[in-house]
Amino acid sequence: MKKMFLLAVMVVAVLAAFGPPVAKAAEYGPLFSDEAAQLGANFFVRYTHDDLTTTNVNTAQTLSVPVATQTAWQLVAMVLETPFDTGNTNYTGSTLLKIGDGSDDDLFLTSTELASDGSEVYLKFGAPNSATAATTLIYPTGTTNAGPALVTGVTVGELGRKVYTATGNIVSTFTPNSDEAVSALTSGAVRVYFRQWSR
Repeated sequence: MKKMFLLAVMVVAVLAAFGPPVAKAAEYGPLFSDEAAQLGANFFVRYTHDDLTTTNVNTAQTLSVPVATQTAWQLVAMVLETPFDTGNTNYTGSTLLKIGDGSDDDLFLTSTELASDGSEVYLKFGAPNSATAATTLIYPTGTTNAGPALVTGVTVGELGRKVYTATGNIVSTFTPNSDEAVSALTSGAVRVYFRQWSR
């Protein structure tokens, strides 16, 4: 009896000191498994239909994962575990996902269909690097008779990866079918894998 009383007192003291547990919008954290080795990722985020609670029709919902300063993030892959569906057969459903941050809403993942409408994307990889090549035709003599020479330039930009010099958030945006709300979804789960570096 004394042990039970002491345990109850300890729980009350912890809650008083730290407050009640905070509900998470999504499941996320580091990977320490064969899955990490297979994908070359070390961090995952998992969303299900239960995380989507916005009841307004044709209204997107965003969910965030905090990002620490002096960290780098790169999207490795998006894996659709279970297509998203409302069960409504009156029209073709849609649930689009894009992932970015405060500077670019699709920095990591461009708009991708998750709904079970026949065009759902089960696997999508992140961009391999952040460089895009631009090729220009140069005519040395100013005339087409001499034949063109190829000059290639490389533009470095953010494409699927970013270094954070300040705290921020990775933001996932779920956009429903124009006739529905995301809260109407009755099934669906998606996992997103990142490589994360820190100092």
